[in-house]
Amino acid sequence: MKTDFLLDADETILDFVRSSRECFAAAMEGAGLPALAARYDEFKAVNDGVWREYERGEIAKSALVLARFERFFARCGVQADARAVNERYFGRLCRTGYLLGGAREFLDELKRRGRVWLITNGTPAAQYGRLDAVGLHGFFEGVFVSDEIGFAKPDRRFFEYALARVGAPRERCLVIGDSLSSDIAGANNAGIECVWYNAAGKEPVGACPDHTARTYAEILRIIDQRP
Repeated sequence: MKTDFLLDADETILDFVRSSRECFAAAMEGAGLPALAARYDEFKAVNDGVWREYERGEIAKSALVLARFERFFARCGVQADARAVNERYFGRLCRTGYLLGGAREFLDELKRRGRVWLITNGTPAAQYGRLDAVGLHGFFEGVFVSDEIGFAKPDRRFFEYALARVGAPRERCLVIGDSLSSDIAGANNAGIECVWYNAAGKEPVGACPDHTARTYAEILRIIDQRP
């Protein structure tokens, strides 16, 4: 029986794309580059790529936040102050949070089934700020953020740190997340059963989810069917 749920934040329960798109547009406007607001999808591709580098230990967080804008501006052929733009983007992101549709009801149902812990590679100020914005302050038994731990998902040490503080055997824990490269690969590394929240119906590449669910209802059914 699963009693402790290690739940990812962005794009599992938090609508990071909506928050990021809104903050990106504001940052471009503030930098005097309003036309670039329409190129968010390109920025997202660059940002996602830099975060994958972070997960592999190839770039530090302090370099990541600048590299994403430096690379984006280089791609667009634009000269701009990446540090100032990132400060505008990140400052707004810390105050801008949205839940994915059905996430609040899912969280309440999950909490009825056991203890819920948040596991995230996000920056503390942004993660805690957005949790406050969506009314989830104090909801979780604990929040594990990579910058505070010193290791990032999928590093096994991130999960071992979380397990030690959860205080439950890994056999009673379940990782739930949308990212194959951080959540599922990390669960694989740590020997923890996992559910891949795969709302888009993608093919699993590079990691091996124990279960796959396209909806919150499917996740709950998987939990309820566990012996």
